[in-house]
Amino acid sequence: MPLHGFRLVLPAAAVAGVFLLGPAPATTSAGPGVVINEVMYHPPDDRDDLQFVELHNPGTAAADLSGWKLKGAGYEFPAGTAVEAGGYLVVAKNGPEFKRVYGFDPAGEFKGVLGHGGEKLELVDAAGRPVGEVRYGTRAPWPVSPDGGSASLERVCPAAPGKDPENWAASPLPAGRPAPGGTPGKKNSVYSATPPPVVSNLAAAPAHPTPGQELKVTADVRAGGPLAAVELLYRVAGAGSETAEVAVPMTKGAGDSYAAVVPAQEAGRLVRFRVRAADAAGAVRVFPHPNDLRPAASAYVADRVEPGKIPLGFVVSGGQAEFRAAQAQVRPAFGRPPAPPPPVRGNSAFVYVGLKAAGPEVFDFVTLSPRTGGRKVRFHKDQPLGGVTTVNLVYEYQDRFPLAESLAYEVYRRAGVPCPRTDFVRTTVDGRVVGFELLVEQPNKAFLRRTGYDPGGSLYKANWLGNMLVQRHEKKSPAAGGHADLADLVGGLLKVRGDDQWAYIKKHFDAAEMASLYAVRTILSDWDGFFNNYYLHHDAAGSGKWVMFPWDQDKTWGFHDGLRPGQSFVDMPITYGMEGDRPPPGQGTFGTWWRRGGDLSRPLLANPTFRRHFLARTKQLLETVYTEEAFGPVIDALGERLADEVRVRAEARGEDPGRAAEVFRANLASLRDHLVKRRAFLLDQAEVKAAGQYDPAELK
Repeated sequence: MPLHGFRLVLPAAAVAGVFLLGPAPATTSAGPGVVINEVMYHPPDDRDDLQFVELHNPGTAAADLSGWKLKGAGYEFPAGTAVEAGGYLVVAKNGPEFKRVYGFDPAGEFKGVLGHGGEKLELVDAAGRPVGEVRYGTRAPWPVSPDGGSASLERVCPAAPGKDPENWAASPLPAGRPAPGGTPGKKNSVYSATPPPVVSNLAAAPAHPTPGQELKVTADVRAGGPLAAVELLYRVAGAGSETAEVAVPMTKGAGDSYAAVVPAQEAGRLVRFRVRAADAAGAVRVFPHPNDLRPAASAYVADRVEPGKIPLGFVVSGGQAEFRAAQAQVRPAFGRPPAPPPPVRGNSAFVYVGLKAAGPEVFDFVTLSPRTGGRKVRFHKDQPLGGVTTVNLVYEYQDRFPLAESLAYEVYRRAGVPCPRTDFVRTTVDGRVVGFELLVEQPNKAFLRRTGYDPGGSLYKANWLGNMLVQRHEKKSPAAGGHADLADLVGGLLKVRGDDQWAYIKKHFDAAEMASLYAVRTILSDWDGFFNNYYLHHDAAGSGKWVMFPWDQDKTWGFHDGLRPGQSFVDMPITYGMEGDRPPPGQGTFGTWWRRGGDLSRPLLANPTFRRHFLARTKQLLETVYTEEAFGPVIDALGERLADEVRVRAEARGEDPGRAAEVFRANLASLRDHLVKRRAFLLDQAEVKAAGQYDPAELK
């Protein structure tokens, strides 16, 4: 906590937070000597209460900071604040939280919040004269790791300008899961007494090497004095192995250009390369920096590959642990413990070849984690896949499931409900062809940004297990804080009835989106989705409203766990999911398909006014979107896209391609069957027949 009214001195050799209270030693004006030295602007899990800014006095005399201001953070140094020669001073957003993590009290608490997307921090003296500034960014040429990746932003050389991105680097990353890093109160891990050489324009040719082709690496290197050495460092990774790093002297060309050659490599290998430059004074720069999320540039060696009717995806494992995980085929199983949190930086790569791509797109040092029914790929936020930062590559124990899931999301899209992007990808894992998998975007902050929602709002994932509301809704972001907003929402919804409840619904929900979502769930016979299989978002800082996004749509389009061959499940009642709904004869709670409604579906669908709009929207979608004329061609197009892939996957599995094609055609036929029969069933229901015209304006 701030120690206002005291004179504070941070001894150079002492642990930060051990203050000498009382008369301060004689001080000199800090002048340009005091610098902004370290910034933690985006702690992991959005823990803004762990933000901090560190100042450093590299001079030879103590500096009096009385009346100085740190603009951008909203902090003024109280009278008597001083920092000794060679010492450090830290101000933090939350003093107790900072001490809990870093072990000492900061000198004060600032009022502002450091921007996650960039910020200008300016240090001014008591007369208002600028002393120093840093306008940090979150993308190259600024380090990326400090943007939520656990690292802080550390100044490299105190004597070099703080405005220059090359004078900043990330602090070391944790070995495991994200955790607050940095070096507050002590010398930076990246410290250099003199500015090291600057490396830029790192490139390789050809960009997409084939087996037998050398890889020429070039870079520009400049320094304030003579260069002592410039080296290319490279490793070769693939199929669970990674070679030791090889150093090759780089040859000087015209101007600042340097070049070296990596020998030709086999197909399926990943060449990881970086540059090491040292000057005559002993200052060293390694680029990319070892603390970056991608500590090397990468090139993938492949035969000429062109996708067919779906993209290609190649998984390359950089080590034995990654290799074993990539080979795992995690089948669905109840009671399976959750996977451990992923590390900040992975050691695998995902290479993507799109339908219109000029060549492979390499996503290196990503985390690939086995998941139930496939694997999860986490990209770095500065290098997403088409704007998507996390995808799930899904296979299932029934081939119908990924087909149904893909088509289900397409119905939602056509109904105007925000939902994950999907595609099919022919996947190869360390040279082993897996076959086509469904690629599904993970709802997260990038998804919220893409769909126009506040990424800082609460995001929950519904779980089917748990006796309490909190247990049934896993908090995904922000990690800090509890379930208070969700508990208030549901509690308020259940306290009112009739018109008062409808007023509450309109105030707290995007009612049009919710009506469309439940209409599509009903149309798709989504028996598993009224109490489960959704994400819930609260736009607390904006509209204040809640929206729901569909998830896990494999058991839609008529499938249920007791379905017999040749049977289409079309009789899920129009009352399903609402308060008062009862199981049909022979069904009980958690029978083959009947479930009680969910925390939200029960009261929403039973509210007379919301139900009227829900029924009108259901009827409208049955007449416009879910028809043979409108959606039959979508099913046909999917069949045409995947027909060849079914045979490729069967051959990869050692199965009969002809039999696989028969099963595929039967699955498509069952989807068409549901389209016809479910539509007819619903249009024949009295409530649907009596439904009026849908008008979304009435739901605002």
